[in-house]
Amino acid sequence: MSYFEHRAKDGVVSRRAAIALAAVAAVGLSAGAGFAQETFKMGGLTSVTGGGASVGVSSTEAWKLAAEDINANGGILGKQVELIIADSMTDPTHGVSEARRLIENEGIEAMVGPVTSQETIPVVAVTTEAGMMQITTAASSTLTPEVGPYHFSTSVTAVNQMIPNVDYAVDVLGAKNIAIISDNGGMSKAGVSEIIGYLKDEKGLEPVAVQEFAFRTEDMTPQLFSLRSAGADAVLFLASLGDDARKLLENRLDIGWDAPVLANQTMTNYAVGNAQIAGEEAFEGVYSTQFVGMTYCEGDPVGESPFAKFVTSARERVPNVDKLGGAASLTPFYIEPMILAAAINGAGTAEGAAVAKWLEENSDQVEPIIGPISVSGTNHFMPAPEAIKVVKQPHMVREDGLTERADCGM
Repeated sequence: MSYFEHRAKDGVVSRRAAIALAAVAAVGLSAGAGFAQETFKMGGLTSVTGGGASVGVSSTEAWKLAAEDINANGGILGKQVELIIADSMTDPTHGVSEARRLIENEGIEAMVGPVTSQETIPVVAVTTEAGMMQITTAASSTLTPEVGPYHFSTSVTAVNQMIPNVDYAVDVLGAKNIAIISDNGGMSKAGVSEIIGYLKDEKGLEPVAVQEFAFRTEDMTPQLFSLRSAGADAVLFLASLGDDARKLLENRLDIGWDAPVLANQTMTNYAVGNAQIAGEEAFEGVYSTQFVGMTYCEGDPVGESPFAKFVTSARERVPNVDKLGGAASLTPFYIEPMILAAAINGAGTAEGAAVAKWLEENSDQVEPIIGPISVSGTNHFMPAPEAIKVVKQPHMVREDGLTERADCGM
């Protein structure tokens, strides 16, 4: 039994889609190779260059792994997947041009990416016009089904990534003076106001300070000094790039500040690699969120979860995967083509409206390695609320790649 088939058995793809995939004979062609038959062309739009290039490496490697695994089990609609990568250059305007090129010149039938919300929002208009299914990691709450009827995200919105952190900061750490710092991307801009609303409505608190920084900033010390001067006893951190997560931790060390940091999933996904650069001491008092399927509590079996098996595979197949941030940095992107394959095979067509409808009605049958997903006609952010957990020491992963949850025993 192939590794992909093991994952289908363990619930990586939907039961129905796994059966549909297994029924098709694989022809043994790998993504990107010379093709002797018609292929299913999947576009991958990411930041190969530009400010988000570090994420571009992770997404490209992850998509290649997924394409190989899908092909190993029969492909999509009986065709082998041909992955065609395009460079958005971390620029929304260029991203739109590349999306049109992929659709009009390359003839893609579905798309994964872009990575950031500010790139995704204008690209969604292009894929919607083409009636094309698209899965991204964008987390801007503006990406509603009305805006993008065929767009789905493997992320939760910024506020839903951070609600567990707010609850933990207030209810467990006893924080009363909470500050917020975020990047200037679309996800964060939409999320900060919603986080402030949650603090007020649910906790009766006003943030003592709110600061913003530009993507790939060279220095956050002015913002951190401002938060410290405001008397913050906990900091909510929201960012899209692993480089920015590292910079915050480095600058926090530079100014000798030990206020707890509670961050979104970007912190977790790049923690292993960032600890190698910034040092483990930078992660003192750091909490962040992660998908439940990528976490453990003491006593949970080692190496048996679908994510743990993916970690083993990634370590074998991706050179220097730890330098990319470990298998966790690949996961949000890896599951995009996997879910697309499940949904398209389940629908029996790549037509956007039909695939979206199938996923809205059958998301509970799709079982990605991150944990449960749940979408509807009014919500296309796929992770279910119970799939998001707070983790402690995100840079300290168990030998099977899982991170310890902070709520164990609570």
